[in-house]
Amino acid sequence: MQRNYDVVVVGLGIMGAAAVYHLARRGAKVLGLDAYGPGHKLGSSHGDSRIYRRAYWEGRHYVPLLQRSYDGWRELDEQSSDRILVKTGGIFVGHASSGLVQRCRDTAASCGIAHELVDAGEIRRRYPAFRVSDGMEAIVEPDAFMLLADASRTAFLTAAVSRGAGLTYGAKVTALTSLPGGGALVVTDAGRIACASAVVAAGPWIASLVPELRGVVRPMRIPVYWFDLAPDRDCHFHAGALPVYLFEDDDGTILYGLPRWRDVQGGLKIGFHNHQLSDHDPSEPARGVSAEEIAEITARAVRIFDGVRRDGARGITCVYTMTPDTSFVIGRSRDSAGVVYASACSGHGFKFAPGIGEALADLATGAPPAIDLAPFARDRF
Repeated sequence: MQRNYDVVVVGLGIMGAAAVYHLARRGAKVLGLDAYGPGHKLGSSHGDSRIYRRAYWEGRHYVPLLQRSYDGWRELDEQSSDRILVKTGGIFVGHASSGLVQRCRDTAASCGIAHELVDAGEIRRRYPAFRVSDGMEAIVEPDAFMLLADASRTAFLTAAVSRGAGLTYGAKVTALTSLPGGGALVVTDAGRIACASAVVAAGPWIASLVPELRGVVRPMRIPVYWFDLAPDRDCHFHAGALPVYLFEDDDGTILYGLPRWRDVQGGLKIGFHNHQLSDHDPSEPARGVSAEEIAEITARAVRIFDGVRRDGARGITCVYTMTPDTSFVIGRSRDSAGVVYASACSGHGFKFAPGIGEALADLATGAPPAIDLAPFARDRF
């Protein structure tokens, strides 16, 4: 069968968009497919904002991928006509004995990432939005920033199309098979497409196309919230006054969030890290946010922040594609020659998109990956 494309990318969330971009800039004949429309909210990439940080408490093995992504985000921002990032800095708060602060510090110190350790008094002086007890401290990372999520994905796709990539929406992929002699056949509800390689970045739907990931990835629903602020305290919550943040509470629960910036979704963004998770069927819309969930996050928010209103919370749901160790699976299919995949998941993947898109382009074209992907291999399970 004649090959129609060098590479077909299945899924045009942030990872698929980054892969299409990196393939197109290398001169590959590439087609991106998505089962839904360009603005759908059924996956994990929609929304206005995400965090980028490198003092990564989750582990030093992420840093090479984070660094490739840091360079990639800055490059995309420079070449895009729309703004995709806001320089805010980052602060990661917890008790002096907390795992969050210690691990952020360990990663930053061992990997040469600019950072500063500050005590509770200094947190209060610099960032009066926070309520902190005397036993708390924080790592401040000056180079962390806020990503404008929808704008970032659009920027990748726009740059890819300008380099010759094709995009098709409303095309549901129903099967992937290997071709005799090499390559892959992408079967859609509208026809069949032959290619040298297929990249699968289908988020919560990935296991239906890459069966070896069944039992490894698990789609889950999680709420995200925005809070109204007291008018006399609002100024403490804007970008420039409040960085992107992580906060480890007394019981070890971690919350994350971003400052206000212009009219981006309004209010203070805050959410639980891997808490309030529930199983999700990706064939159905995620259920709405409950009053009980809002009450739980509100109790935390008013204790952590000075100026958050109790009556001003609203939430939406997002989908996380979780793995058992909350890390990623990236690699070549062991069952289908010509298929590579990434499930950059577990709620912290967005910031890695430029690096993961580059790695997928390497795998799809047979180039040696620029970074070691062994920590993200499916075989670790």
